[in-house]
Amino acid sequence: KHIMDQHVILQFIVQNTVEEQRLDNVHVAIDSDSDVFESIGEIPAESIAYGSTANCFTILEKGANAESLNAEFSCELKFSLVQLDSFTGDPSVDSFEEEYPLENLEIFTSDFVAKTVVPDFRKSWESVGNKNEMLHKFGLNEKSISAAAAAVVDCLGMQSCDGTDKIVPGAKHHMLHLSGTFLGGISALARCQISQTAGPIVVKMAIRCEDESVSKMLSECIA
Repeated sequence: KHIMDQHVILQFIVQNTVEEQRLDNVHVAIDSDSDVFESIGEIPAESIAYGSTANCFTILEKGANAESLNAEFSCELKFSLVQLDSFTGDPSVDSFEEEYPLENLEIFTSDFVAKTVVPDFRKSWESVGNKNEMLHKFGLNEKSISAAAAAVVDCLGMQSCDGTDKIVPGAKHHMLHLSGTFLGGISALARCQISQTAGPIVVKMAIRCEDESVSKMLSECIA
């Protein structure tokens, strides 16, 4: 995934593993019920010989009013199959159109976040203020505080700060501080209180950002 301000370029690496066959016009067609992204173009691999690898690309455009960046796509590899003569290597006159379904592909809000470290998290947290603060409480099925913290970091795509990624073994409560930069240079901070008592692990998360829409997207990216 190559992330840009208004576009996402999907790069697919395709290898031809079939002897005596050449793949022409190789591309990946994608489809989704989501209106977050629209496929606006493809750059096919012109030809892939046996044992060779090539790249093809699909270009997505982000919707102007997207309130979330999470999307799932079905993918289908398409190409023209050209049979080669086993002795001369010459291609046959006819080619055959082939299609193969691939695993679904997902785009997450975290794909638009870069991990960044702030030298003083508390000072940065107070500096941003609570004007655009978003609060979210949710449960996780992880078996430990450490696993829950790792899941939160993975979903948000942010960097742990102040050594809060280090969790005391057997701890039942932990406060996680996170920092990141959303696409466009928008700084975001998160405080996540993780607790494990009688039931499932509970996370109370606060997101602060100067952009309200980014605060909202980050707070909702963990279902």
